[in-house]
Amino acid sequence: MMTFRNSLILSAALLAVACTPTIQLDTPKQGITINMNVVVDHNISVKMDEQTQKAVEDVNGKDKNKKGNQ
Repeated sequence: MMTFRNSLILSAALLAVACTPTIQLDTPKQGITINMNVVVDHNISVKMDEQTQKAVEDVNGKDKNKKGNQ
C-alpha cells in the first residue's frame, strides 16, 4: 500500500503535468491586406560652387560647338 507521502508526490506530479501552459496559433483564412495610398514626389536639386559651375558651363559650351561643327 502506498504511503501518504508517495500519494502526495504522485498527485503533485500529475497536477504539474496537467497545468503545463500551451500556446496555440491560428492563422487567418484570408491574407492580411494593407492599403497604402502613397504619393511619390521627387525633386532633385544640385548645388555647385562657382568654380565648378563655370567648369560645367565651359564643358557644355565646348560640347555645343562640337555638335554645331559636325
